Amino acid sequence: MRSTFRVLFYTKNQAIKNGRVPVMGRITVNGTTASFSCKRDVPIALWDAKGNCAKGKSEEARRLNRELENIKAQIGKHYQYLSDHDSYLTAKKVYDRYNGFGEEIHSLMEIFNIQIRDYKRQIGKTKAQSTYRGLVDEYKCLSCYLKDKLGTEDIPLMSLDMDFIKNYYSWMLSVRGLAKSTAFERVNTLKWLMYLAMDEGWIHKHPFKKFVCKPEYKKRPFLSEEDLQRVISVKLSYRRQQAIRDMFVFMCFSGLAHADLKELSYRNVHTDSDGNTWLVGNRVKTKAPYVVKLIPIVVELIEKYRGVNEFKVSPDRVFPVGEIGSMEDSLKRIGEKAGCSVRVSPHVGRHTFATLALSKGMPLETLQKVLGHKTIISTQVYAELINPKIGEDTDRMREKIGGMFRLAN
Repeated sequence: MRSTFRVLFYTKNQAIKNGRVPVMGRITVNGTTASFSCKRDVPIALWDAKGNCAKGKSEEARRLNRELENIKAQIGKHYQYLSDHDSYLTAKKVYDRYNGFGEEIHSLMEIFNIQIRDYKRQIGKTKAQSTYRGLVDEYKCLSCYLKDKLGTEDIPLMSLDMDFIKNYYSWMLSVRGLAKSTAFERVNTLKWLMYLAMDEGWIHKHPFKKFVCKPEYKKRPFLSEEDLQRVISVKLSYRRQQAIRDMFVFMCFSGLAHADLKELSYRNVHTDSDGNTWLVGNRVKTKAPYVVKLIPIVVELIEKYRGVNEFKVSPDRVFPVGEIGSMEDSLKRIGEKAGCSVRVSPHVGRHTFATLALSKGMPLETLQKVLGHKTIISTQVYAELINPKIGEDTDRMREKIGGMFRLAN
């Protein structure tokens, strides 16, 4: 026999205060009922008793109706779960589960908070400050969505489904105005949290596993070989500018980011039995390991600054690296003086290394290890960058040899 289920809302008019009345809810299951407070109130004149909702199209009416629909949807999910697992179902059982009584209920923001606290403890050990701040930003974004669209501060893990992640993704793009790459990363964070919840036994099925979205990364600027040679060769009058140019060239041939360059010490420089020089360390941002075999120009730069301690944080540092803002300003001027086709910046150095390595035949898997990327997805972005370059190089080849060869008659 099919069970009967209904949720309706009404107002408690005898508790009127300042013209406003509390909104109540009632669950009905198989003839049993359970009433509860929705913890919201409404002007008595705004309530439609027949429709069980606020009337009109005012902002307050629309917001309240959204919140009541969300309550109704959450109760419906708990009812469906109990219908599949309990042969004797009552309204009180549904309400207790919705209200977090009985079986222990865990929530989305609860597990998010746990991970944020864990990241905070790991700052400077296995996590960078910027990684922690990024996770906090994602938490704030999700919190804003819950309040804005669902009228709540949290949601039980068992209430999550594909509709939740689809709607959150759409909201991030449309309302929040985030780039697809950012929304993609935030969806992946929620997927990761669901795997953690499964490991804890808080949920038994991943609610977002089948949801697919693709990032749309901005084109990352990099120097052509010609522009790189211009930067290397440009005449600079000031020693500090020369040092910044040297550090940028080092980044172009090592793949290190500014933060990694700043932390680079002689302990990271190793020479093997064949006389080859290597950089071995961990990225500041992700703590992922990197291993780079150095070409002669890079080894020369290391030796050039050995024993030159001016502007260095400490004598064991390889280079006199300053703040990134100062370096950006200097590189912009250096690039303009060299006549580069793109704006030169510290980030361009790392991008240049990656595209140069791929264009010369380095496999993606190897480049991933050299750059210290945790996943190959980050590395694949550079593979897309070199496609236009392949076309340009082919055009130049065609101009040079296109008329040299003809098929035999």
